[in-house]
Amino acid sequence: MEQLNLSLAVMGATAVGVALMSSALKRSPVTESILAMAVGIAVGPYGLALLDLSKWGDETAILEQASRLTLAIGLMGVALRLKRESLRVLLKPIIVLLTIVMLAMWLTSSLLAGWLLGLPLWAALLFGAVVTPTDPVVASSIVTGKFAKTHLPLRIRDGLSLESGANDGLAYLFVMLPIFMMTLAPGAAWSTWLLESVLIGVVFAIVLGGVIGFSAARLLSLAEHHGWVDKTSLLGYTVAFSLFALGLAELLKADAVVSVFLAGLTFNLFSDKNDEHEEEKIQEGVAKLFTLPMFVIFGIALPFAAWAELGWPLLALTILILLLRRPPILLMLYPALRRYWTTPDVRFIGWFGPIGIAAIYYASLAHKHMDQPLFWHAGSAIIFASILVHGITAAPSTRLYARHAGVPPEGSRVLSRRDDE
Repeated sequence: MEQLNLSLAVMGATAVGVALMSSALKRSPVTESILAMAVGIAVGPYGLALLDLSKWGDETAILEQASRLTLAIGLMGVALRLKRESLRVLLKPIIVLLTIVMLAMWLTSSLLAGWLLGLPLWAALLFGAVVTPTDPVVASSIVTGKFAKTHLPLRIRDGLSLESGANDGLAYLFVMLPIFMMTLAPGAAWSTWLLESVLIGVVFAIVLGGVIGFSAARLLSLAEHHGWVDKTSLLGYTVAFSLFALGLAELLKADAVVSVFLAGLTFNLFSDKNDEHEEEKIQEGVAKLFTLPMFVIFGIALPFAAWAELGWPLLALTILILLLRRPPILLMLYPALRRYWTTPDVRFIGWFGPIGIAAIYYASLAHKHMDQPLFWHAGSAIIFASILVHGITAAPSTRLYARHAGVPPEGSRVLSRRDDE
């Protein structure tokens, strides 16, 4: 009980401190996630030793479930703040990011892991899948708020948000295939993956999320029409139906990450959004309430001793994944993207593909299924480095981009007008 009360006090104090400094943090090299992670390290086993996840229970289970819940709330916030026009205009470039770019990030990360950590093929592919998805929670700190709106156009903010929200769920396919291949006979592995991961895990999850989001939008519209609901109820309503989507998807064996994001997107498309600015503020507040404690937990759980044992191969892997996993791929694909994003746009999007909460979830999932701590030990180092490096470079890179943004490309010019509204 003492651990519980102390953790509540620490996480509450962190959230209050971030709230009081929110505007300053947006302009500084220290992001909200870095600050929360630093608090976790300070109170964890390698700091003051006030909190220890091993005293709470199974560390892997705690990380998996906490990150799953945080990811669901974060994804709902991302889905609800996306502009409807962005969904239509950016559909084609986002498809490129979710297919060619995502596959290339998976294979690049897997190749580096196999080379530097000496992992066999399927283990390397599993590790590569863990660090493939870009994180909507970490990305939100880059693309939300007054500072981001002043310096970044809507085509970048919504592009990063939409990609990170969608690829978190699709990464489930990449994670589960190697797990099945290493735990089942090859024939059974492929059939199980197609049935449980592709059809039920993703396809059914998309349908389920769409049904939940549409139903939630219609029910809210009906309640507003009859005067049954106040505007202040929107906060509780969106959190409640995201938790409902999360729980129902898990019960039906669908990928809850996919279901929650699709539920949010569908709700966004079919709901009556009369005050988008206020709605975005609500979602941002809710997301912080859940995400800041997750970063504190992550800071507490960091395995510094295991990093030291892995030594220079882990350091080299971390550096190379940050440099090679994404930026070169986006630059090579610029000809396919230039109708919607300028060269500075592609450089910025290429760099800011942060690794965060989604990777914590998948690293915990891999550890649980394979009973191999390496996935968490090496994965957590890359997550830590990404949060730190992408956080520190966010503000200066955003200012640099604003000075060299150029003319909006023809394909997304309508979003420039939409952003001025």
